[in-house]
Amino acid sequence: MAIWQADYNAIPRSFYEYSKSNQVDLYPHDWSNIFCIDKDFFFDKLDTFIERSWGMNQFQSWGPSDKSDIGVTYNLDKNVIVHIRFRLDLRGDIHSFLIPFLAICRELDFLILDQNDNLFEPQINNFRESIENSNALKFVTDPMKFLEDFSNGKIKPED
Repeated sequence: MAIWQADYNAIPRSFYEYSKSNQVDLYPHDWSNIFCIDKDFFFDKLDTFIERSWGMNQFQSWGPSDKSDIGVTYNLDKNVIVHIRFRLDLRGDIHSFLIPFLAICRELDFLILDQNDNLFEPQINNFRESIENSNALKFVTDPMKFLEDFSNGKIKPED
């Protein structure tokens, strides 16, 4: 992840509900036993607004790795998605990427989990606080101050 990218996960609402009831961590990479979405169906949705960039060993990426991008892990044997992460490049306009992706998230009943463990509905206005509190925005706003604050321990690394 580049320092100018804010990192997120798309998580099925049903998996979130399951995790609350069963005290399961939201970060396991395989939620396909709780929520199944066909890999080809999901890939076709993403292909409508962003180009595939690279893939390997049950992972496919869309978009350049230094810009806003999406990474999907899948189970090839079952042909289902097991994890979705996306990153927002805060150096420029994120709307053309985020609006169509969030429409897919709403259609499939996903929630968004940010790098600081905040969970929210996939609406563009819900990203404001997450972005404002991100290290990515601090870096983009003033790279030298960010580096100084980071080296002095005023800014902590995000997971």
